[in-house]
Amino acid sequence: MTPSVEISVIVPCYNAAAYIAMSIDSVLAQTFTQFELILIDDGSTDETASIIATYKDPRIRFYQQENKGQCKASNYGLSLAQGKYIKFFDADDVLNETHLQAQWEKIQGTADTLVSCAWGRFYNEDPQSANFIPETVWKDMPSLEWIKASLAQPYDMMGAWLWLIPKTLLDKVRGWDERLSLNNDFEFSMRLLTHVKEVRFAENAKLYYRSGIASLSRTTSRKSYESGLLSNELGCGYLLQKENTDTTQRLCADRYQEWVFRIYPLHQDLVSNLERKIKILGGSHRKMDGGRLFKTLSTLMGWKAAKRFRLMLEKLGYTKMPFN
Repeated sequence: MTPSVEISVIVPCYNAAAYIAMSIDSVLAQTFTQFELILIDDGSTDETASIIATYKDPRIRFYQQENKGQCKASNYGLSLAQGKYIKFFDADDVLNETHLQAQWEKIQGTADTLVSCAWGRFYNEDPQSANFIPETVWKDMPSLEWIKASLAQPYDMMGAWLWLIPKTLLDKVRGWDERLSLNNDFEFSMRLLTHVKEVRFAENAKLYYRSGIASLSRTTSRKSYESGLLSNELGCGYLLQKENTDTTQRLCADRYQEWVFRIYPLHQDLVSNLERKIKILGGSHRKMDGGRLFKTLSTLMGWKAAKRFRLMLEKLGYTKMPFN
């Protein structure tokens, strides 16, 4: 192991030519210098590999593989990592320059801790336009309380890029579940969280999260939904093994309900199975989010009819109505 490597930043890349240079530059600009940047090109068909090849920084380690998916690419990077701590990072996102320093300082003196970061969403080419909306979990918390507080939010964010992770923890709980594609971060993060005692928040570590581009998260394929549901079931299972109470059952039921909202009216058998699990967990009072018109129609005819109506209008080309 190279003594100077404290943090291994692992970036799986697939057809990221439009964004990868900005992401790499944000890592190389870190005030913390004891890192290596491991880039795994997962069989890209665009210029991703040639862009990466232009970088000559000795901290960069670049590898290529056939297209096998983000989980396998991440595990490949993990197998190569020399750092004491691991930072997974998406190829289209951006770090602020004090990110690694702030997280590294927070994790010192601990053996069973994850360190999280602040994050903000941006939709154009300017990361500085990102909107950072404080969350209830943006503070130091026991890990179980962090999970419950995160799941209680309207939209929990469990991206693996949140964390600075001790390598010893990953040696214990293993890396990514290679069966998963959609929603794989949830299972991965929940597995980590249920094996540590504490989450510490590094307020000077910021991640600029790029949104509005085509991604796996927008898919409607059955295979992807099945991955998402398996990840959800595994992650909720880890929580219920740690604490099986009315509160944690409700939180899991609410997360299942979000998947019902997402999938319906497609794949009715998946929806029915989810609704059965929600009933076993005691039910959910979660309401489907939407714009003014959607909420009005949901009140009048129920959310399922309102969603079918919205989908019908979208197929007809009406995309600017106040549904979302």
